[in-house]
Amino acid sequence: MEIAIKAARLAGQAIMDVYAQPFEVYTKDDASPVTQADLRASAIIKETLKETGLPFVSEEDLPPDRSGFGRYWLVDPLDGTVEFVKRNGEFTVNIALIENKKPVLGVIYAPVTKQIWKSEARSRETECVNRKRPFTVLVSRSHRTPEVDEYIDRVLRPAHPDLVIDSQGSSLKFARLVEGTADVYVCYSKTKEWDTAAADAILTSAGGKVLRISDGLPLEYDKEDYPNPPFVAWAPGIKSGMF
Repeated sequence: MEIAIKAARLAGQAIMDVYAQPFEVYTKDDASPVTQADLRASAIIKETLKETGLPFVSEEDLPPDRSGFGRYWLVDPLDGTVEFVKRNGEFTVNIALIENKKPVLGVIYAPVTKQIWKSEARSRETECVNRKRPFTVLVSRSHRTPEVDEYIDRVLRPAHPDLVIDSQGSSLKFARLVEGTADVYVCYSKTKEWDTAAADAILTSAGGKVLRISDGLPLEYDKEDYPNPPFVAWAPGIKSGMF
């Protein structure tokens, strides 16, 4: 954990160095944006984590095959590149440790605010509390889809007619679930394992859940390919039996 936090902070500093000046935006083969901040952060994290002796998988540094790794780092060096380009501050560094196809350790670092979230050593179940705010549903700031609104209207609104919808960039949505400032995050957009692994570990260790919409089971990692299916992330103490 200490090494992962160190790597996240160092990467965050490199990201902010780029953020502070004009930068170029390039387009990858999948049409997603990438900047020098993504590439520099990935290289720094890889070098810092090298002392652990574990394999390294990053959005910007994918191995030909990870099937034999078993235990390895899964990294999104700059989660929320779209938000980075927009300069709205809603981007993070995500570092996860995958073991037996599950994220068992997670670190999220927000370079702008210097906030850090990490998974706990043991899972803790949080009691459902009567919060003095409306039931709050989070959606992606830049990747909201019609399916998200359909799910909210069909599944969530009948039980919570006065719910409010809020938008947020990157894995900061998961951080808000952990902190208790929101209840559910609905995602139908195209995410990859590295987008969710660290946040999944952190939220799960806090007593929350990240479940596939198709069958209500946890997200799978270490699959043959990296895309995630649509999912819903639930804050600790929120019932998740609605699909």
